[in-house]
Amino acid sequence: MFRGSRRLAGMAVVATMSAGCMTGVLGPGGGDSSAVSDVAAKAIDVASQIGGANGFGGSLMDGYLDHMPDHMGFQDVSDLPSDAALMMVLVRNESDQGGTFHLSYFASQLDFDEHMMDIAVAGGDEAEIEIPCSEIVGLGPLSIPGAPGCDLDDGEKVDNVMAVPGFLGEDFVCGGAYGCVLEQDVNDLDGDGDTEELIILSDAMTFHMMNGGPLGHGHRAGPGMMGSHRGQ
Repeated sequence: MFRGSRRLAGMAVVATMSAGCMTGVLGPGGGDSSAVSDVAAKAIDVASQIGGANGFGGSLMDGYLDHMPDHMGFQDVSDLPSDAALMMVLVRNESDQGGTFHLSYFASQLDFDEHMMDIAVAGGDEAEIEIPCSEIVGLGPLSIPGAPGCDLDDGEKVDNVMAVPGFLGEDFVCGGAYGCVLEQDVNDLDGDGDTEELIILSDAMTFHMMNGGPLGHGHRAGPGMMGSHRGQ
């Protein structure tokens, strides 16, 4: 989750959800071994969009696919959420205007479709919401880097390139929290030379830029576990 972020109690959240979400009805995951291969296939599809000039995280995540089998980990039913398991999503807006974040998640306990939720967050504020514990969480379509992850009140759309999707067991756990923040790209993470634009930075992106990253090693000079040896 956001390191050192504050949580707002009673924050008003405006959300629209896909039909059938958050009903509490037991879904097809949780103990169904036939679900594992479907979840693994979805996870691999999403992970294959990470890294590269046009992928989630850009060049900073180039090394991700080299270790994708280790990252995914959906091999048996114990890797899937149990029925009715929950998690939190934290959304912080550090811009000076309101925005609507387009949360997406894949939860096998519901079905095998992507579910969408719009979350309105005022400028300078944050929201905390509860969703079914999911195998994959992101902003905008999970397999489309560059899609809108947030619409600002003035009509500007902020893409989801740096909102790298997170995976259960790698970036968050059931009962835990996963976050993203809309902030100024002061460090030019996307490499386009613009340090005044807004980007959405996810916990997954932040986590993988840390020294060692989740697997405890790196492939590039400087911080971060993801290196530039993709395909080598």
